[in-house]
Amino acid sequence: MNQTLKELARAMRLATNLPVFLWEQAIAHAAYIRNRAYSLAVKTATPYERWHGHKPDVSHLREFSAPVWILLQGQKVQPKMEAKSKRRALIRYEDGSKSVKFYNAETRSVLTLRNYRFLEPSDPSKAISEELLIAPDNVAREGESMGNAQNTRDARNVDAEPGPLNPQKRTAEDDAEGSP
Repeated sequence: MNQTLKELARAMRLATNLPVFLWEQAIAHAAYIRNRAYSLAVKTATPYERWHGHKPDVSHLREFSAPVWILLQGQKVQPKMEAKSKRRALIRYEDGSKSVKFYNAETRSVLTLRNYRFLEPSDPSKAISEELLIAPDNVAREGESMGNAQNTRDARNVDAEPGPLNPQKRTAEDDAEGSP
């Protein structure tokens, strides 16, 4: 069984291009699924059914690294017009609770949370397989500046005439001369 779980975990990890340090989570996910599947040794019941005495509910199962939307919460307040959730990769389910473990590529950490959703396409035939891409937070979005005066100064045309659309900074010499 150890060899089987190791091979399953290797295949799942390689198929999803997740980091190698997630091997333990991949093995736990493989074991979770194997315990809820029939085997050749016992064709009439699953290992979960033998242990707990009832059939397992498998309606919640998703594949390893399936996209999961995690609700952002905590002390860092999100701007009003920003997203309230972020896309992450499902790593495994927690036994006994309704929470999942997910991989946060920005911090390279595995976290557990109950506030999540899987978004499924209305037409599965049109589902597009996407890679998990994470945009850096330090990129200026449309209509925003980076908050750095040098970046804002470089972004506008310095040679343009001063006016309401292209304001220029006053220097100390301008203040001494009394110019408006």
